[in-house]
Amino acid sequence: MPNFGNRFRDELINIILDWNIDGLKVYSEAYVGSRFIGSKRKLDIVIEYDNNVLGIEVKTQQTGGTAYQKLPYTLEDINRIPIPTIIVFSGDEIKQDVKALLISSGVGIELEWNADDGFGFGVDIFKQRVLIELKLDWLQEQQDKLITDKIIFEE
Repeated sequence: MPNFGNRFRDELINIILDWNIDGLKVYSEAYVGSRFIGSKRKLDIVIEYDNNVLGIEVKTQQTGGTAYQKLPYTLEDINRIPIPTIIVFSGDEIKQDVKALLISSGVGIELEWNADDGFGFGVDIFKQRVLIELKLDWLQEQQDKLITDKIIFEE
């Protein structure tokens, strides 16, 4: 059976690298902090830019089973990580209540992804969150929305 989790992580790393941000460093499987049970914690992805870091836990549930039930424990784990960390998740097999828990926690970001078609919705939100966390110019791509003149109201 293919390891969808590793593939999801690696494709997400490729998305990040495709942003072509000079000075951005991407680490995979880096040890940071400890799990809630006390063992060393390995983060799927750690991104660094100009002394700002962001940890990313990557979770997918592409087939049936109960792996999604471990996601609430991931929330507990990231409370022990000494750097800002988000959980990026994907999969139709993740139950709606778990998705809602992750998103409402403020650290969960859902991406549409499958091994055949790659990424769908959510990549833009993920990028914006990463840029904000790393203190990069997240509005750069929205210069067409910049207001430079007063708005005149017509009667």
